[in-house]
Amino acid sequence: MSTAAHLEVRALTKSFKGRHGPITALEDVNLTVELGEFVCIVGASGGGKSTLLGIIAGLTDPTEGEVLLDGVHLDGPGPDRGLVFQSYSLYPWRSVAENIAFGLEIAGLSKSSITARVDYYLDVMNLTKWAHARPGQLSGGMRQRVAIARSLAAEPQVLLLDEPFGALDAYTKSLMQDFLLDVWRRTGTTVLMVTHDVEEAIFLAQRIYVLSSHPGRIKQELAVPFGPERAPEIRRAEQFLDLRDEIRALLLAEFAEAQPLD
Repeated sequence: MSTAAHLEVRALTKSFKGRHGPITALEDVNLTVELGEFVCIVGASGGGKSTLLGIIAGLTDPTEGEVLLDGVHLDGPGPDRGLVFQSYSLYPWRSVAENIAFGLEIAGLSKSSITARVDYYLDVMNLTKWAHARPGQLSGGMRQRVAIARSLAAEPQVLLLDEPFGALDAYTKSLMQDFLLDVWRRTGTTVLMVTHDVEEAIFLAQRIYVLSSHPGRIKQELAVPFGPERAPEIRRAEQFLDLRDEIRALLLAEFAEAQPLD
């Protein structure tokens, strides 16, 4: 049901005022996410990944550069972008279905349209059985499925994911990665996700941007040599392991370059 769009970040720089002068978090970042593509940004914690996603979402302004969606300059937040954080940010007093419906109610959709769309995403996210449950009755993985469903229900052109599975245990995280791939294939939504988990990025993405730190710059762009159908077994494939080692080497080199000399 979701539409998709082409996302472009051009020459984006973000600086903050520091005690001893300006601090540059991002510098001359350029990237694209093609129509219906799944792209990951990988980098160390504190490297500016979340800042970049916040700028794309319209939550903060860049110091320089711009973000475009289908060639149109973006200024501020909008329903064309859905954002999911690591924390679930669900309303505990609302049921699963009511949480998914919240943005649609704010948008003023008719009751019948809201019901149809909520029912669709309950089915897509395999949540129909828990439609009337409260978030406190759900596991962490299920709560994150509700958060993703709520974003998708607004039918954004781009889904932005900020370390969405970072708080989950390894087993639930693996299940959610499989689930997210299935949802992406079913909806055709353009997805941009940031993560510090290299294996997660390779398993999910079609392309990966490796982000340097202090300031954040695009260090390298890498294609992932797998089709949209991803079985768990690809984690043991030679191409997977080689790409994992290549990205880890890039991040390790970045870490070494950032250390002060003796």
